[in-house]
Amino acid sequence: MSSALLRRLQFSVVLGITDGILTALTLAAGRLLNAGDPLTLSLALRISAVSLLTGLFMFFTAEYARLRGELVQAAKQLSLSARGQLATTQLGKAVLRESALAAGISALSSFLGSLLPLGLGAVSTRAELSFALTLLALAALGMILGHTLYASPLLWATGLLLMGGILALAGMYLKVV
Repeated sequence: MSSALLRRLQFSVVLGITDGILTALTLAAGRLLNAGDPLTLSLALRISAVSLLTGLFMFFTAEYARLRGELVQAAKQLSLSARGQLATTQLGKAVLRESALAAGISALSSFLGSLLPLGLGAVSTRAELSFALTLLALAALGMILGHTLYASPLLWATGLLLMGGILALAGMYLKVV
């Protein structure tokens, strides 16, 4: 596997996990923090399935459009006369396969990123502990990203933690679930 493809797949995983956790916080924050209306495992699975599907379609669309756009740009730079000439070659098929693989990985990561905190909240007698652990998971992801990217792990952790808190507040206010 090429290093460029590996970087793209890592991007898919990070995007998926972040999307899944933030989706879970947005949709289920009220249930995680309201003892009177507990989160069920069935609801956790349904929210995670929605996170998987939206992640799959969103990521595939964006990645396929980006890669096809690169083929179009390359065709222009090569002064190819026929419109979409590169896209109809084996390169076009490779772009489709790569986009589908990356989208599948992102969607699975989104499902797991959503299911882990929600599943914990559903089986726990203390759903607010699941809420806190979800925010801590975002902070840990931020620390890892900051370290990996040679940036400030504390800044990344704080940013993701704040983003999670803001979306949780939005979810509580909107009362989606």
